[in-house]
Amino acid sequence: MSNSWDNYFAHFSDWDDAHCFNVRLELKFEDELKRLGYVEYVNSDEMFLLDNNISNQSLPKSKIYKKNKNEILLSFEVPYDWSIDTDWEDKALVLLGLSDEWVIDSAVEDK
Repeated sequence: MSNSWDNYFAHFSDWDDAHCFNVRLELKFEDELKRLGYVEYVNSDEMFLLDNNISNQSLPKSKIYKKNKNEILLSFEVPYDWSIDTDWEDKALVLLGLSDEWVIDSAVEDK
């Protein structure tokens, strides 16, 4: 099964290092997000490991989401030409496979 972000990263290639695309989602759609391939960020300082070994490989390296008690946050790179297209954010959400119903808001922001 392909991941939600595959179409997004296949569609764009030249990235803007000064900006990121942040998407806030309703917490109740966490299961749908997991089905799309995302993994929750886990802070290694908060992990309890039985064997007392922490491996960098045990933490997700990309395509993670952060969660608090109210919402889920996703953050993506943006292409250099994002500002040229007036409805770029809407198109990006479609490419990412994120339903409008799940999204609280989204914005391109300075890093």
